[in-house]
Amino acid sequence: MPIAIAIPYILAEALAFYLVSKLIGTGWALLALLLCFFFGLLIAAIEMRRIATMAAHGQRAPGTAMGDLGLIAAGSMGVALPGFITTIGGLLLIFGPTRSIVRKIMARKIRQRIEVFGTHAYETAASYGTRANYGSFVVDEQPQQQPQPSDEDIETWSKNVDPQDFEDHPRDERGHK
Repeated sequence: MPIAIAIPYILAEALAFYLVSKLIGTGWALLALLLCFFFGLLIAAIEMRRIATMAAHGQRAPGTAMGDLGLIAAGSMGVALPGFITTIGGLLLIFGPTRSIVRKIMARKIRQRIEVFGTHAYETAASYGTRANYGSFVVDEQPQQQPQPSDEDIETWSKNVDPQDFEDHPRDERGHK
């Protein structure tokens, strides 16, 4: 853990423990931490089993189940770390209603980041243009120049269009209609 995060975290947890121990006493504060630890891990195990069972029976989408299991695992880590702040944060990730809110917020943020990444990747790839040369597909002999239709030809063809020209008609042996 970087020192810029570790020192404020330790100070915040120490301050939270000091305030709780002043409120209920040091012994009760230690007991509360111990009970939250065991209670949190027990609830996390029950929730993980319930979600895995629901996913196995097709009652829950696999993506949602994996997101919930990941958040419960993160919540279990929060409960396992000593301190009231991480324990409360971990319990919020373990309980279903708050976990659902966190999952939706995280999904929205991840979706936005993927969209930004995709846009940047496309812009970067497009900026390179076509630089690769994979050889030539031109035949050695010179192609014969086909006469290009004039504007008058196209106008004449468009005036004489008949819808029956586009229908399938049986053809005779020579391929004529």
